[in-house]
Amino acid sequence: MNDLSESVRPEKLNLAMARLMGLAVFGEQVAARTYVQMASLKPDFAPILRNFASMEGRHGSAFDRAARLNGVTPDRAFAQGELGYLVEQVDEYHGQGDFEALAVLQGFIVESLAIATYEPFLDVADRYPGTREAFETALTDEKYHVDWVIRYLRLTFFDRGDAFVDLVGRVNSRGIDCVGGTMMNIADCLDSVGMSGAKCTGLLMDTYAHLLEDVGVDSSVATGNVISLFMPLMRKYRQARKDRIAA
Repeated sequence: MNDLSESVRPEKLNLAMARLMGLAVFGEQVAARTYVQMASLKPDFAPILRNFASMEGRHGSAFDRAARLNGVTPDRAFAQGELGYLVEQVDEYHGQGDFEALAVLQGFIVESLAIATYEPFLDVADRYPGTREAFETALTDEKYHVDWVIRYLRLTFFDRGDAFVDLVGRVNSRGIDCVGGTMMNIADCLDSVGMSGAKCTGLLMDTYAHLLEDVGVDSSVATGNVISLFMPLMRKYRQARKDRIAA
């Protein structure tokens, strides 16, 4: 790595990068698996969803190469501890044949986390050789995937806004707690590599709200949904942080 901040010890920076790149690599693998599961439920959409899965797989490989170019081994154990719940949730919805729940989980929760970290990383990417192209490509592709999910949900829930809000509440009450918790848990890592954990968290919330609005949810309802999901989470992890410091 180069252009390191003098305020961050090399070993701390290495740990932060290992964890962040671990999340990127493993997160893309989970995303690929999710699109494959979605494809199995909707044969008509299988070709494009399998293409999405292939794109996610390429992202994961690119992140792995970029990490190793910087002398970092992605921390898979950390990533599995943070995001392993996604596999269980995906399997549950797949077993129920609930394609719409998978679309919300992947298109809103997983992709929101990706966008909220990949986009800000571009501001510091030139410090880490080989990362800019990997993150730029992944960010462009994730937004493309989200566009498809939004179009699908807009058509599926056309003139059924209340049903869509109910679906989002059911899926995201679990997903936001876990992904939002991950964002809180990596805040120090984000700060260590030159990003802002607070800014990324804000972007996660903003991205999620805009996705709801893009599907057709009224802006006031979308804002209320964001507040109802994120504020308890923020209080929970703020208290946990205080307890760790006190201990």
